[in-house]
Amino acid sequence: MIFIEVIYVGKFEMFFDTNARHYISRHGLLRRNLSFKVMRLFIILLLTAAISHAEPAKETIIAIQPLGEVQQVRLDIVKKGLEDAFGLKVETLKTKPLPKEAWYEPRSRYRADKLLNFLDDQTAAKYRIVIGLTSKDISTTKDEHEDWGIFGLGELGGRVCVVSTFRLNARGADEAKLRERMRKVAIHEIGHVMGLDHCPTKGCVMRDAESSILTVDEESGKFCETCKAELER
Repeated sequence: MIFIEVIYVGKFEMFFDTNARHYISRHGLLRRNLSFKVMRLFIILLLTAAISHAEPAKETIIAIQPLGEVQQVRLDIVKKGLEDAFGLKVETLKTKPLPKEAWYEPRSRYRADKLLNFLDDQTAAKYRIVIGLTSKDISTTKDEHEDWGIFGLGELGGRVCVVSTFRLNARGADEAKLRERMRKVAIHEIGHVMGLDHCPTKGCVMRDAESSILTVDEESGKFCETCKAELER
C-alpha cells in the first residue's frame, strides 16, 4: 500500500510517497535518488523560506521615549494600548532626562513645544513616530493664554508628540483610572501625528478634551468609523 502526504510549501503543492520516498508534483512524478533524511531537510528549508517570505518581521514604527522617571507599568500600558490601537510595532527606549531648555521658570513646568523639538532632534530617524511620556507638568500657548497647562501635545501630520500624567490624576483618580487616561491621551496624540484632527463624535478618542478630564473619561479609547477610515486611507 502506498501512503501519500500532501505538503504545501508557499505556493507549491507536493505529494510525498512515504514508502518509495518519492516526491510527486502536481505536474507528474519526480523520482530522486536522495535519501529520506536529505529530502526531509530540503522540505524544512523550503517551509522556513516560505514562512519568512510570507510574514516578514515588523519594523518598529512607534518609539516611546520616557522623559525623567516614569513607572514601568505605565509605560507598558501605553505600549500595549498603542499596539492594539494602530497595529504597529512599538518600542520603549531608554529614559532620558528632561531637557533644561524646555524648563519654564515662571510657572515651574516644561514647555511642550520645546519637548517636541527635543524628541525630534534626539531620536533616531528610523522611528517614524515618537511619543514622549513624562510625569512632570507641561504647557503650551493657547489662544490668549501664554502658558496653558495640558495633558499632551501632538504635531499634526508630523512625527512627535508628548503626554504628561501630571494632570491625569484629577478628581481623585486612582492608579487604574490614571493609567486608562494615559492610554487614551497617548492614542489621541499619536492620532494627531498620523494626521487626524479633533473629532466631534461623542466617544471617539479624537474628541477635543477642551481641558476637561471628564471628556477623557467619556471617550471609548477607540476611533469612530470616520476617523478609522481616515487612518486606513
